[in-house]
Amino acid sequence: MTAINSIRLDRKRKLTRYAIREHGGNILFMLPAFALFAFVVLVPFIQSIPVSFTDKKAIFAKSWNFVGLENYIKLLKSSSFQDSFLHTVHFTVVYILGANVLGLALALMIWKSSRFNNVIRTLLFMPFTVSLVAATKVWSYVYTDVLMPLTGMPSPLGISSQVIYGLAAIAIWRDMGYCMLIYIAALQSIPGEYYEAARVEGANFWHEFRSITLPMIVPAITANVTLVLSWGLRCFDYSQMVLNMKAAKTTAVFVYEYIFGNSRAGLGQAGAIILTLVLVVLSNIVTTVLRKREVEV
Repeated sequence: MTAINSIRLDRKRKLTRYAIREHGGNILFMLPAFALFAFVVLVPFIQSIPVSFTDKKAIFAKSWNFVGLENYIKLLKSSSFQDSFLHTVHFTVVYILGANVLGLALALMIWKSSRFNNVIRTLLFMPFTVSLVAATKVWSYVYTDVLMPLTGMPSPLGISSQVIYGLAAIAIWRDMGYCMLIYIAALQSIPGEYYEAARVEGANFWHEFRSITLPMIVPAITANVTLVLSWGLRCFDYSQMVLNMKAAKTTAVFVYEYIFGNSRAGLGQAGAIILTLVLVVLSNIVTTVLRKREVEV
């Protein structure tokens, strides 16, 4: 037994040295990004957890009392928090559907490589490089000074019942190009023999899409839906740009206002923790469901 254990230990050491030699460079390249992520996101989030159980007025307040779950209970009973959460969910659902449906439709039209298609891809992807604040400012102008004179319809950003759809349209315009590129990569990886065999059998476009294309791009759907879900639930910039509009207030804006505007850091941090938990749970559920679909395919 001693000899066997010695062989196993020696083998384990060799594998460890091999892993370090092969992947050590990659780890070193990742360290700066991970350090920045830890400093900007991870450490502040961990530090905020104890704050959510206190009645702190400001983040760096020296005097505070431990209140346990009182902040969480208040938020769950608060109509303002409930409304902001519903606005966030509403925005996210419209955003996910619009960005993915339009992204996939565009990908199906220009997935084949050509000079013309390459130019169109670049143009459609360019909005993704625009900042969220700039996109909202530009579309505020488009809504009021372009579409309203042409159609006679008022800007949706000024109407409570339409503001979520107006903001979602901006987000969809900005991010559908990103979804499109992921779908194009998935479409280009599908073997052409599948379509040739389907055409021999007399299949039309819809049959090919339902039986070949859609099942084969499920991994891309998983990636896009999960990404857009996380972006939608964390929506802050779009909502913040529509000032004094309660119907546009998302959970992220609610958290910001309570921490920095209302000087109720404990309550605001509790809202941030709730939002994070919802994001993690929903992302895991969506990913699990779609990954099962990948396995079935």
